[in-house]
Parts: sequence; structure tokens; C-alpha cells
Amino acid sequence: MRDGVYVANVTPFRDDRDFTLDLEAYRAHVSWLAEHGVTGIVAFGTNGEGPSVATSEKITTLEALAGDDHGLDLVATLMEGNLPDTLRLLERLEDLPLGGVLVLPPSYFRPVALEGLRIFYERVLEATRHPVLAYHIPRYGVPVPAELVCALPVWGVKNSAGDADYSAAVRAGGRQVMLGTEDDLAGDLPDSAGAISALANIVPDQMVEVHRRARAGDREGAERLAAHLRDVVAVTKEHDSPAVLKVLAGAQHGIDLGTVRPPLLPVPRDYDVRAALARLGVVTPST
Repeated sequence: MRDGVYVANVTPFRDDRDFTLDLEAYRAHVSWLAEHGVTGIVAFGTNGEGPSVATSEKITTLEALAGDDHGLDLVATLMEGNLPDTLRLLERLEDLPLGGVLVLPPSYFRPVALEGLRIFYERVLEATRHPVLAYHIPRYGVPVPAELVCALPVWGVKNSAGDADYSAAVRAGGRQVMLGTEDDLAGDLPDSAGAISALANIVPDQMVEVHRRARAGDREGAERLAAHLRDVVAVTKEHDSPAVLKVLAGAQHGIDLGTVRPPLLPVPRDYDVRAALARLGVVTPST
């Protein structure tokens, strides 16, 4: 893993009966992102609809991306729901040139004991040579306590809780933090390794710039940009976020990123793309 902005990459699905994954659209979107200064992409996370993607589809896509000459770090998200499938997918990914693996613990049983989480991550660490990031997203998954992150030989954590104190505790324990929300970019980025950002699908330049300013010590400039990015977040939350991200990214680069898989829903037919892009501060020839 490198310092910088990683894109929580969306997954294009065709609008057909089976909502098939559109690999060529995925690769084209990644190539576009590479032109806008991001450090890497994180595939099949929350906004990548990871729980809706079959393991075989993930392997095919990651193998294709690993062979492309885009120059970006590639990180795979594993949220398979159980330990055996997690280990099997790690085995398939072991020979790929990944920057890391982002691993969500099984999330159906809640609450779970700290010891159970420790055993899960120890088995993950034994199974891979890639840097491991724990995925802390308590809104959707089992929380991964900072004390556990610091006690394990993981690279660090993706903090999607919007909790600066959690980030500080992880860093104090000698582990790295990738921010997963835009709640306090200006305050938290200077001491964190970077961000894994869904917004970078649609405003990659703005995300890269806020990271640059924050790391350069320009707190005022970073906060101005971060305040705007919080408004961008509001745009993406008006409908199912992956659907909004795909429509707004596609409006900029002309790549049809398709639809979302059920149970998520696409944006309404009367969705005003031009107005949404204006709120993002994006002007394109098509608008």
C-alpha cells in the first residue's frame, strides 16, 4: 500500500436479465481514473457492491485488472461472509500483484467476541503474502476494535466509521489508517496514509487535491475542499449510492457503467444528471 487516494471502485453491471458484470466497462473506468492522479483502486467493497458479486466474477475481474497497464495499485476487498470462502479467495489471489487485501470479518452474527475476530484475522494473515487491511465499517459490519488492529501484524485499517479518535488509536498502536469517509478529511488526512474514497469515482481530481493540501500542511485549503466534498456526499446519498456514482462518472467520461444489482435500484428515469454535475462542480461537454 502507498500513501494517496484509492478509489472505492464501482462495479458496472449490464441492464440485462442476469445483471452481468461488464468487464470492459470496468477496465475503461479504471483507465480514466488513472489519468486523474489517483494512487490505486479498491475493488468490490461497499460501493463496488462486493456482497452482490460472485467469487468467480471477482477473480476474473481482478486477473484482468492485474494484467492491464494502468499503473495503479490494485487492492481486493474480501467480504465473503465466512472464513472458508475468504481463505479460498485469498488462495486464488496469492499470485496476483496486489497492493493489499481489504478484509471484512463475517458480519451476520453480532455481537461477536474479540477473541473470535482475532482468530479470523490470524487465519487470514497466515493465508496471504499481501498486506492486510482490516475493514472497520460498523454501520454495515462487525466493528473491528482498534486494540485488535494494533495487536495483529496487519498493515492497517480502513476506517469507515468517521471516527477520528478511532484513527488516532490505530496510529498510536503503530498501524496505518486509510479513511473511508469524508467526515474530517482536513483534520485526519495529515496523519493518515490516505483515503479509500467512493467520491473519487466522480471527483478524482478534487479528492487528490484535498489529500495533497492536507499532507502539505495547508489545513485551510484542505478544509475548503473538504467542505465541498461533504456536499458531494449529499448528492450521492439521494439514491442508492453506487447507482448515482455510475451515472455521474459515465456522464463525464462517456463510458456506460450500466446499472446496479438487486436489491439496489438504479437512479430514477427522470434523474437530473446536469443538475447533479453542477452541484459537484463538474462541467463536461455533454452538459
